[in-house]
Amino acid sequence: MYALIENGQVAQYPYSVSQLYADNPGTSFPATMPDERLADWGVYPVTQTTPPAYDTTTQKLVEETPANIGGTWTQVWAVYPLTNEELAVTHLQIWAGIEAQVQTRLDDFAKTRFYNDILSACSYATSTNQKYASEGQYCMAARDQTWDALFAIQAEVVAGTRPMPASYADIEAELPALVWPG
Repeated sequence: MYALIENGQVAQYPYSVSQLYADNPGTSFPATMPDERLADWGVYPVTQTTPPAYDTTTQKLVEETPANIGGTWTQVWAVYPLTNEELAVTHLQIWAGIEAQVQTRLDDFAKTRFYNDILSACSYATSTNQKYASEGQYCMAARDQTWDALFAIQAEVVAGTRPMPASYADIEAELPALVWPG
């Protein structure tokens, strides 16, 4: 990762050796150029740094313009609060992911008894076969309880009484256990 430096300031970042070649079409360059030769053209390596930790539900990570720290061009990170629009989009994306995982959890549970998915299992609730009927009724109740639990969590978030979960893992333990009856 490189930066093009002009008059001690970053002129372009990121910048690459291939970009240097493209910017100087009439110049013959060696196949590989050491950093010392690149510096002759104002091209300097940028030392990568570890981004800081941040809350993905309320903040965003932005890579800033590299800074010259002790003679070394260094990657710089900043954490900013999400705008109201970004918050809304982020929260919708998080909820969509959580809802998809809740649905997958229900479907995977039903598959343990060879139903195609939770909907298929629920369709057996009125079966004339008592085994299928009881499994279908259990699946209907488990599905309802699961979605009720998730919607209660969402209501708490909307009311501001709990923080926005960052992922499904943050709410998974609050969902009802899925265990086939006797």
